[in-house]
Amino acid sequence: MNQDSLINYLNKNQISYDLDDLAILKDIKVFGNYSATQRLAVPEAYFFNTDGFLLKNKNKGISCGANIKDLSKIMKSKIDSNQPLSNWLDELTFLGTETFLSETYDLYVFINWALFLDSNNETSFNWYRSLKEKKELKIKVILVNLDVQETWHLTEGQKQFLGI
Repeated sequence: MNQDSLINYLNKNQISYDLDDLAILKDIKVFGNYSATQRLAVPEAYFFNTDGFLLKNKNKGISCGANIKDLSKIMKSKIDSNQPLSNWLDELTFLGTETFLSETYDLYVFINWALFLDSNNETSFNWYRSLKEKKELKIKVILVNLDVQETWHLTEGQKQFLGI
């Protein structure tokens, strides 16, 4: 998979997006970490508060597929101080700019999607759209693509192991 493939997929499926919201996993080590921590899932959303800590919301405020409705419930969730936003950002490569890092947001949201899980992407994109439409809070939404990337320069053994 490469950046052009991802952009072509989004355009072909008429997904409205901001390039600065698109990210891929940095490398095969991060892919392995995502797998080991059950984060290779679509649809899945992870919320971080303004202080940059993961909110343990257990999907409160998320309705079945259509959109993310009750952000106030999510924002009142307990934090996981062992899961800072900075660690999650370090695992990603952004397709656009990273100028947002100099800004402060009320909420940061990572939403997973993947070409290899195409049938599950609609919910992820619905969540993305619903969050981008919310104007009462300053929200940074990041669409995290989980596909294996050409830029990882995998060995033949790794490719064979992954079945690609």
